[in-house]
Amino acid sequence: MSENTLEQTKNENSVLWSELTKRNEQYMIGLDRALTQANYDEESKHTLYNKMMKELVTNQKSGTTARQLYGTVSECAENVLQRQEATVSSERSPDWLIALDGGLLLGAIFALISGTSLLTAGENTQPGMGIISLILNFIAGGLSMLIVSKYQPDVNAPKGKKGYFKYIGVLILSMVFWMLAMTATMVLVPPAINISLPATAYLIIGALSFALRVYLKKKFSITGGVF
Repeated sequence: MSENTLEQTKNENSVLWSELTKRNEQYMIGLDRALTQANYDEESKHTLYNKMMKELVTNQKSGTTARQLYGTVSECAENVLQRQEATVSSERSPDWLIALDGGLLLGAIFALISGTSLLTAGENTQPGMGIISLILNFIAGGLSMLIVSKYQPDVNAPKGKKGYFKYIGVLILSMVFWMLAMTATMVLVPPAINISLPATAYLIIGALSFALRVYLKKKFSITGGVF
C-alpha cells in the first residue's frame, strides 16, 4: 500500500484533531510550538503528528493522556529533535562531496606543509611541489579518502566482524596509491610544466582550501567521510 501524500496526511490530521480530548489538544499545541521554535521540518511535523494523534485517539479511550504516553511537552520535543539529529548524522553524503571534502583537507595540509618548509629552509633548499603535483595531490587525496570512507569499521558489529583489519589494509593501500601518484608527477612531469610556486603561494592555497572545506562541510552537512 502506498504512503499518503502530504495533502492526504493533512486532511487525516484534521479529522484526528477533532477526535482529541481538550487535554490532548493542549499537549499537541504546546508540542507544535516547541518544534516550530526549534525549526523542525514542516513536512516531518505533519507525519509525526499523524502518528501521535492516531496513538492518542486509540489510548484516550482508556483514559491515557498524551503526557502519560510521551512525558512532558519539553521531554517529547527533546526526544523528537534528538531522533532527527541522529537520523541526519547517520546519513552518508554523496561520493563526490566526500571526495571533495577529503581532497580539500589533505590538499590543504600538504600545501601548508610545503609553504612552511620553504619558508624555514635554507638557501640551498629544493623547489617546492609543482603546480601539477599540487593539483593531483588534491585529486588523489580526495579519491583516497573516498575509498577509505567506504571501509570504516562498524563499531556496533559483533566481535570479529567490525572490519578493523580490512579498514587498516585499505587505508595503507590508499596512502600508497596517493604517494605513488604524487611521486610519479614530480618525476615524470617536466619542471617547465610542473612549475614550483613561492612559499607564500602554497600557504595561501592551503589556507583557502581549508576555509573552503569548512564552508562546504557546513553548507552541505557532509557526513560519512573519514574526518
